[in-house]
Amino acid sequence: MEQSNNRTQAILSWQRHANIDLRVEQDEGYRYLVLNGQRQSQMQLQQPASPCYPHLQILMAWLADKNWQHVLQLGLGGGEFSRVFAARWPERQLTSVEREPLIVAAYQQFFRPQAHANETLICADASEFACLAYQQHKSFDLIFVDIYPWPENWQTLMQGLLQIRAAPAWICINLPGQQPPEWQQFWQNVQVRLRCYPVPGYQNQLWLGA
Repeated sequence: MEQSNNRTQAILSWQRHANIDLRVEQDEGYRYLVLNGQRQSQMQLQQPASPCYPHLQILMAWLADKNWQHVLQLGLGGGEFSRVFAARWPERQLTSVEREPLIVAAYQQFFRPQAHANETLICADASEFACLAYQQHKSFDLIFVDIYPWPENWQTLMQGLLQIRAAPAWICINLPGQQPPEWQQFWQNVQVRLRCYPVPGYQNQLWLGA
């Protein structure tokens, strides 16, 4: 995340609800999703499908030779992953889950220049979605977790996601900051091997594996 600055030329939308302060800002080249004063996502106006943040560049390179067809994305933000996904793999399935209705509405209005026919967008809590998906016998062969702020009940969420992963399945986690206590032990106990990929210039960590 980045602090917003004074170079922004226009505020396209500004909404407040409960603990959420959400703005959509724009300058001459980019559009930004600003959540509680921090830039969470950005989009190049001339090339909307180009990844802006380095963790997505790392992720896309890592996914290039993997075999998967249906990805579950938890945490939407400004939809940077969704736009890159639609451009690179238009024939594959994407299910995006976002808890905050204001973020979903902002994505649909300001950050989705073209609808993706194979995208399913769901407004729901991630853990509740995982539980319901398990009851409905749904599974995904790629799971991408990009939630901010990081949930306190992350272990419960991860257990739920492990129940709905296909066999085999790839797991990708953008962790906003240092790993929480018991992180390494948790993944060892569930016998999932994740490797940490540092993100140059940022505090977040990208964990990838199966």
